Amino acid sequence: MISVLAFANTDIAIKHLPEKYAHRMDSIVGKGIAEEVFPGCQVYVLWRGEVVFDRCYGFQTYQDEIAITDSTLFDMASVTKSAATTLAVMKLYDEGRFSLSDAIGKYLPYLKGTDKQQITIAELLTHTSGMPAFIPFYKKLANRKEYISNLYSDNYEMKIADACYLRADMQDSIRQQIAHCKLGSKKYVYSDLNFFFLKEMVETMTHLPIDQYLTENFYGPMGLNHSVFNPLDNGYDKNDIAPTELDTFFRHQLVQGYVHDQTAALFDGNAGNAGLFSTAHDIAVIFQMLLDGGICQGRRLLSEKTVKLFTATYPLHECSRRALGFDTPCYLKSNGVLPTAASNKTYGHQGFTGNVVWCDPDNQLVYVFVSNRVYPSTEPNKLVKSKIRLTLHDVVYQWLKTVK
Repeated sequence: MISVLAFANTDIAIKHLPEKYAHRMDSIVGKGIAEEVFPGCQVYVLWRGEVVFDRCYGFQTYQDEIAITDSTLFDMASVTKSAATTLAVMKLYDEGRFSLSDAIGKYLPYLKGTDKQQITIAELLTHTSGMPAFIPFYKKLANRKEYISNLYSDNYEMKIADACYLRADMQDSIRQQIAHCKLGSKKYVYSDLNFFFLKEMVETMTHLPIDQYLTENFYGPMGLNHSVFNPLDNGYDKNDIAPTELDTFFRHQLVQGYVHDQTAALFDGNAGNAGLFSTAHDIAVIFQMLLDGGICQGRRLLSEKTVKLFTATYPLHECSRRALGFDTPCYLKSNGVLPTAASNKTYGHQGFTGNVVWCDPDNQLVYVFVSNRVYPSTEPNKLVKSKIRLTLHDVVYQWLKTVK
């Protein structure tokens, strides 16, 4: 049996969430760690703009060597779509740089002449573009010495893991494969490739890497000191970062400090779909900014009109599941993703590595759970089966019933 709990900021949590409910949260997480659903996690809850629960549990691995703290970075996986790429798109929309009905080919010249050029930005944001869910490029690259080298050189300069470098021309090759992949019908198919196009659009418009654009326009002004891409290149030590998978197929090492998502790894640690490393605190601050209509610390970052447009369900091609860059899973009816007490206006996103953020505007509630459930292996996905994220979220709503 491993050591189960390691707390941070306990005084803050107890001050706001009564012990009765805090103890339930502790028990749920403790059981998850004991059953090796995940080695550690952070749970952060804001209500009416105030911290009501802020705790860190467990360790970075099951060896109990480094405890999770409130500054431990986690790979946010697909939460990147909402907490990074979509923010940049919202800013550009605010500035009138594009319309939602614009075709993506207008901004990405390499799509001209393909069946992708007429995909609209709204279709990309709502996953109704017809793009396939993903293309496993890494499988063709694995164990191929002509594509991957363990030594840096002019021809192998893209670092995707320790002593692991991608051939310099592979990004253009992959870009062309995406441009010419088979396009399906206009219906809801959740696809990482939609956000690859959106990230490329942002960089084309701003002439900046998207991570720099986000830092200058959001993370910096918001004081988010633990939201970063490629943390090992930005002053962080591996011990500051929760590891993800022990990759025995592609990178042949424990992935720590490098993005877990293989496609994002092939594009400088960020393909629009994944790449952000952050903490539960920082993700909560981002969504509180959205809940506050685009304002953070008295500074307006986005217009209220744009925030309302992007975070509301945007029906398109007979799909009412998505907002523009966000998931709105209970818009039509309750499901197993959100507590039954959550309003149908609740928006947010989940991440493959074990993360979730939900913002309920009707209840003025922001709930964040982050973990490295993919350590040491992505399968089996015990976190999904356990419904721990949902159960914790439900405890918060149980408490809200007593204070409203």
